Amino acid sequence: MANSILPVIVLYQTRLSDSATYQSLIKPNGIEEFVVYDNSPDTFAQEDIATLYPRAIYVRDTQNSGLPKAYNLTAKRANELGYKRILLLDADTSFPPEAFIAYLAALDFEGLAAPIAVTSQGQPFSPARMYAWNKPPIGIKSGDYSLKHLRVINSGLCIPTTLFLESGGYDERIYLDFADFQFQQKVRANNDRLRLLAFTVTQQFSRDEKNTVQAIRRFKIYLECANACVLEGLRGWLSHHYGILRGTLGLCKRHHTAKFLILYLKNLFHSKNSAKRHTDF
Repeated sequence: MANSILPVIVLYQTRLSDSATYQSLIKPNGIEEFVVYDNSPDTFAQEDIATLYPRAIYVRDTQNSGLPKAYNLTAKRANELGYKRILLLDADTSFPPEAFIAYLAALDFEGLAAPIAVTSQGQPFSPARMYAWNKPPIGIKSGDYSLKHLRVINSGLCIPTTLFLESGGYDERIYLDFADFQFQQKVRANNDRLRLLAFTVTQQFSRDEKNTVQAIRRFKIYLECANACVLEGLRGWLSHHYGILRGTLGLCKRHHTAKFLILYLKNLFHSKNSAKRHTDF
């Protein structure tokens, strides 16, 4: 269906042809027009996108500006080209064969549409309940839900272009972690409808990083994005910080070091934003 869905794949030091998302969704469905937002440094040799994928809209961002900038650019381009919906994609999500047909079937749905997602170990993690002390719903089925109760990850999220723009797009200060949940917090003010599609994707996670030095570097980004979040009331504030602490302790256990906890405590007590980035209780 022409001009129905415009996908965007965000890359970082990954060739498009090596991307699990490209291999499992874009290529098998013969999708020719899509956005490739490449956050790789200029030292990374990318494919000749213009030759291999002549209808792809290729953007090279060697500053690694993050996911929100890629998504906001795609929404503007989709609006210019007359696409009804945009489809947000990481490079490392594996889709089943029936996925794109399910997206097309939800084309006229007015809210967000997303799959159920599991980790590479088969553990469900999206959708998650709105508050961090609740575990991800086990055994949840496809159907219609509310963003007041559930939230989903970015990759695989399909949204009407008009709803994206009306909601103000993604906050570019929150360039990685928490970007999805912050965006959905804005969207539900206009439309809280969420449709879980009848297929499951498998998502690789950066939290699976086994190198402690790299994990610490990644954790600092996590904390930076956490500080930029706008939270809703006391419950939202408690949920947010409980989730961060729980994740911090998990990293300490996984890497057998207290360095993550030390960084968390320094951030908690010294960040200028930690007590200011929430609405009045």
